[in-house]
Amino acid sequence: MKDSFTQEHMEVFKTAYLFQTLDPEELDLFVKKARYADMTPNSVIIREDDPGEQLFLILSGKVRVTKRTYEGIEQILGILETGDFFGEMVLLDRRSRSASVYAHSRVELAKFQHTEVTSILNDNPRIGLKVLRAFSEVISLRLRNANDKLRSLPFIERTF
Repeated sequence: MKDSFTQEHMEVFKTAYLFQTLDPEELDLFVKKARYADMTPNSVIIREDDPGEQLFLILSGKVRVTKRTYEGIEQILGILETGDFFGEMVLLDRRSRSASVYAHSRVELAKFQHTEVTSILNDNPRIGLKVLRAFSEVISLRLRNANDKLRSLPFIERTF
């Protein structure tokens, strides 16, 4: 990772779905709280079932999101790339991580402690509304995509 915050990083913050509706001074609250990490391919970023304390924004590169089946097979749920965020579910429901996330390529990340994100959202209701709307929209889209994947299964056992 570069030693300093770059203009390219700032462009990702400005255009990332999570932050694109924020005014510059609102966005600056998140930029100031970000910690940066540089990950090599196949590095574990999040491990399924672990407690979670951070929200992540991808500044460059790609990550893969995986989930273990009951048989222990790791299935790829999706690939996220520059401008995407992950780790928001724990912020919302305080449960353990629902999936694992690995660096798919070299990846630069901005990391935000959940306590700091919560503090920003609580202290600034207008920002909170904007960010929670973005969380909701992305979670909804991800759920719809998961539903579409389920539809493609050859059969689904009836459980009722």
